[in-house]
Amino acid sequence: MWKIEYQYLYNSSDTLIKPDAKFAGIATYGRAILYYTDSAYRLQYAADHWEIGDFSAPHRYSIHNNLAREGLSAVQQMPEIYELSNDEFPIILWANDYKMLKAEGNFELMGMACSKVVFHPQKKLVDAIYEVYLSDNIPKIPWRPYTFMDQVPTGFLGLYKKNEANTLLEGIEAKEIKQVNVPVNFFRVPKTMKIKRMIAPPKLNR
Repeated sequence: MWKIEYQYLYNSSDTLIKPDAKFAGIATYGRAILYYTDSAYRLQYAADHWEIGDFSAPHRYSIHNNLAREGLSAVQQMPEIYELSNDEFPIILWANDYKMLKAEGNFELMGMACSKVVFHPQKKLVDAIYEVYLSDNIPKIPWRPYTFMDQVPTGFLGLYKKNEANTLLEGIEAKEIKQVNVPVNFFRVPKTMKIKRMIAPPKLNR
């Protein structure tokens, strides 16, 4: 089983800018550890805060303290909510609202050769650009912070959010990758834990 530890990066002197909602968990704890196999994953933020998912099941579970909240499967496409500070209504972006361009050149992260792709939003007023560094040595990662990550063929070493001026705002970067062994029930909700069931939402995929 794979274990990848990611660290959170934030680079803005503007204290009024809050971390992106998609980075909220890792921003709070400053890191996230992803454990995964071909059939299941576990994303650990802290000892009492983690998420598990089974790729053959329709739900995942967000676990905090002694409560497991049921949610949609990580492999289901969900829209990204992009809120503008001067607009009353947020902008909804789906995976195909981003255009993926492959960057030319040789790149390296953690001493590993990688390729780089850049995602550009195709909607007005959205200026967030995402650089993603991919490695053929890492299987495709189930934890996808953004819907457009479903377009990439392999796992990623780094995902960085930038603005049109190419200034880094925040990101996720791998700092340790290795294979480990875990108990059989590592990817299951503990039997003693209370589960809060989810009310089925309307169909969101398109």
